[in-house]
Amino acid sequence: MTKQKLRVKNTKLDNLISNLRGEVGEVITSWVLLRHMMTRERELSSHDIARSMADQNIAFVYMLRSKVSDDIIARLSELAQPKTGRLTFHFAAEKLGNLEAEVRTFKDLIARGRFEQKRNQEISHKELPEEWAVHGPIHIPYPALLRAVGHALRLMKKIDRRVLGPSAKYVWQEMRKKRYELMAPACVAYMLVPHINLSPEVRRLVILEEMAEGRHVWSDMLVTINGEAATVSACKQWGAFLLGGELMVLPHYPLQALDIQLPAPDTSKAVVQGEPITETKQITAKYRVTKKDGEERISFAPVQRVHRLDTGDLTELIDIHVNLNDKLRQDFGDLKLGEEKEFTLGIRVLTGFRPMQEEPSSAG
Repeated sequence: MTKQKLRVKNTKLDNLISNLRGEVGEVITSWVLLRHMMTRERELSSHDIARSMADQNIAFVYMLRSKVSDDIIARLSELAQPKTGRLTFHFAAEKLGNLEAEVRTFKDLIARGRFEQKRNQEISHKELPEEWAVHGPIHIPYPALLRAVGHALRLMKKIDRRVLGPSAKYVWQEMRKKRYELMAPACVAYMLVPHINLSPEVRRLVILEEMAEGRHVWSDMLVTINGEAATVSACKQWGAFLLGGELMVLPHYPLQALDIQLPAPDTSKAVVQGEPITETKQITAKYRVTKKDGEERISFAPVQRVHRLDTGDLTELIDIHVNLNDKLRQDFGDLKLGEEKEFTLGIRVLTGFRPMQEEPSSAG
């Protein structure tokens, strides 16, 4: 194994992506400061060129603006380097085994904009030409700078989409709202992007999207319901649980412990629901072998106990216990503990209630 491949293998994914996210955050924060300096410079400038050139406040703002612009150029140039072991998009693509084409596109954009050339000649890692005639400033216009910053941000979001999953879209939306709430150092705020607090409504969407992608979302959790121990399907990461077919999302997460208090049923009023209306549906779900009793009986448990119906409703799947005969043994084959098998199940779904027909009163 080459030295570079060994470095890619040994580097922890969360270490790489978190620090890369922080570096992109530094670029975004420098761009926010640059916009502020540009606005301030326009406010101080006047039509009198001589007066503007003599104004020390304008000179101070101009120098800061140039420094911030150089910081953005240098960091974007570093991010575009095809190097392993550095905070670069190339290193992240190597670790993920994905997004190579997107990284090359970003590198080409930086090369065409002469970002690396300006960094090497005027900012850092300076190359000294042999003669004065070769010296000359490289101007990168603000639109080109803005386009490169936006491209870096989009690429970081694509990386997070593969690392964080569906939640990446929502945490970056929340981070956008906090963009102008400056923190020093700026990288810390962006390294904490995956831990931004999401509302219950957003977390509900994240759970459903993760289920649609087949991610492991739900697990059994011991809880207390009205003082009695029980087991419910819970999504600990996003602070949600399933009770009576309803998805309950709590105000705070992650979920550590749960004590549910249900109100006692009101028996003072008679509730007439009518005749239940059900509909037969077929669902396909993966089951895992959990127990084998010799050649006589085999037990399966759903890989994902919570299943989403085509109506959008959630239901909990039951375990399956099968008494084997010769035909079933042949159909199942030599299944071992932990192996998975796909089943098509017929279920009946409650869709509503039909009003009770009132009995006609007898004639007097």
